[in-house]
Amino acid sequence: MGNATSSLVQSSLKVGLIQLDGKMPNLALMKLSQWHRDRGDEVIVLDLSGFQFDRTYASKIFVGGSGYDLKADLPPEIEVLVPDYERFKTDYSIGFTTRGCIRDCGFCIVREKEGTMREAKMDWIRHSKVIVLDNNFLASEKWQEKLEYFIQNGLKVCFNQGLDIRLINSENARLLAQVKYYDLKFKRRRLYFSFDLPEIEDQVRQGILTLVANGIKPFHLMFYVLVGYNTRFEQDLQRVMFLIKYGVLPYVMRYNSRRDDRQLNAFARWVNGRYYNVCQWKDYTRRRGDPISQKNSAD
Repeated sequence: MGNATSSLVQSSLKVGLIQLDGKMPNLALMKLSQWHRDRGDEVIVLDLSGFQFDRTYASKIFVGGSGYDLKADLPPEIEVLVPDYERFKTDYSIGFTTRGCIRDCGFCIVREKEGTMREAKMDWIRHSKVIVLDNNFLASEKWQEKLEYFIQNGLKVCFNQGLDIRLINSENARLLAQVKYYDLKFKRRRLYFSFDLPEIEDQVRQGILTLVANGIKPFHLMFYVLVGYNTRFEQDLQRVMFLIKYGVLPYVMRYNSRRDDRQLNAFARWVNGRYYNVCQWKDYTRRRGDPISQKNSAD
């Protein structure tokens, strides 16, 4: 959002906040809304994320977000605010318990934007449902204290950004099993992880086995699988088949520079649409319609 907020100190402003994309409310906009409302400004929120546009034009007073500028941050006095849940009509809390990450992955912007791991306040939690946006929750020195807080308060928690499977051990797996973990809509039991690189296969296997040994069902686990980043397609397919073998859910995410790759796009449809349950990859084709329809017709 930039640091140029000197123009925001006027009183009695009429402020418009526009969300153009995203499945959940934009946290920066929620904090900006609260900052303006605290000063008596009128805030109007326009959520256009449900609309599909071929082209979008916008006139901006200031710009922001990681997609625009990695150095763009909310001013400190706004960053510390509790999001405006009332104006955005959410029945859940959303925020970070840590910022930064202990990893420095080449495909990820977190380390460049936020630096190494540091703790954040948890005063933004105001609901019985919570979306945790931490980049590496389990790397926090206070992971146990936080998990116990979730458990003791009976909170439904969505670790939407994913947990680090390389940090799973019997101790944190035991506590995770006691957390009411859910997906983004708080409808299905779900814990998110990632399998970004082929070389961590042994750690992924051990992590899955440890989670299951502590009472977490395999189909509660979803793994983001980054494809098209320093890997061959055969390696991408192998990782997905590995996860399917262990009964967990793979979810393919294409590396940004490969989003026009027709094979990877088809692969993402096959995996994310769960078509692997009805046909093998080598038999998958969309030339003559949906493979599920073909199978049903054949039956």
